[in-house]
Amino acid sequence: MFSAASIVWDREFGFLREMLVAPVRRGSILIGKSLGGATVATMQSMIILALAGTVGVPYDPAMIAVLIGELFLLSFALTSVGLVIAARVQQMQSMMGVMQMLLLPLSFLSGAMYPIGGLPVWLKTLTLLNPITYAVHAIRSIVFDHLDAPSQALARLNPPIEWFGWTVPIAVQLAVVVVVGAILLSLAIVQFNRTE
Repeated sequence: MFSAASIVWDREFGFLREMLVAPVRRGSILIGKSLGGATVATMQSMIILALAGTVGVPYDPAMIAVLIGELFLLSFALTSVGLVIAARVQQMQSMMGVMQMLLLPLSFLSGAMYPIGGLPVWLKTLTLLNPITYAVHAIRSIVFDHLDAPSQALARLNPPIEWFGWTVPIAVQLAVVVVVGAILLSLAIVQFNRTE
């Protein structure tokens, strides 16, 4: 999300005007920002992946390849959230405040900090509306598939995501992340075209 803040920074200091006179569509600037931000975030997360062995996660090449792909999709969605905000906000201080106001609830309601099983109905509903939940669950599932731990512990730490009793497959979860990211990026492009 912080990579999207560069749009506000560029707008505040006048560099954005120079980019806007380039012979490219305005939307391509945001597409480049989203893909660039997602790539940087994925590379940063690979540092954490390199340390996975220190906590007993095996270095399985197939698992790591899947994780890199899932982390890229998560990064793309989060960058798109930041771009929607950046397309409307005019000052850097406001951008940071709004991002923190969104980022903390998205993190806490995603299941990244605690398992989502056993939540009250209202909190579980908020968790299921959070697109980050689906990326976190997919990432956790691929790692837990490669851990040597009792199945009861794994089921408690990573309960399945269900919609009205239907267990949502990982492919559908990742599709939710991609669709939400694409919708948010499209909204950011529309807002960016209006405001600039």
